[in-house]
Amino acid sequence: MYGTLRARAHKGLRASRSRIARSVAIAIGITLLSPMYAANTGSINANKKITYKTYALRALNNDYHQFNCLLRLYTKESNWRPKARNGSHYGIPQGRSTYLAKVNGYKQIDWGLKYIYARHNTPCQAWQHFKKRNWH
Repeated sequence: MYGTLRARAHKGLRASRSRIARSVAIAIGITLLSPMYAANTGSINANKKITYKTYALRALNNDYHQFNCLLRLYTKESNWRPKARNGSHYGIPQGRSTYLAKVNGYKQIDWGLKYIYARHNTPCQAWQHFKKRNWH
């Protein structure tokens, strides 16, 4: 009987964790629907026509380690193409927001970095997640 009660308690704990995870995912999604800009891009001017990769590197404060992870991630996701689409996923970061279908690649990178920091903390952690599950 003790084993049965313990199994039920464990099942309830898993269900609670699942509900919490869904709530967090919804909250992140709502936050990401609005236009946003990476907080650490400083004085980057997207009108100077720098490449998307250079823009991302500068947005990461020239942290080459994190940039290499982001480079691999976005190469797999969209090959750095702002017009990329896979079902309901759009742009360079392949996010599920229609906002990404309407904005330029620089704003897509800002959106993608904000998503990564909210969900995974760093581009390298997002890359590790992608390697395990083929999504981030």
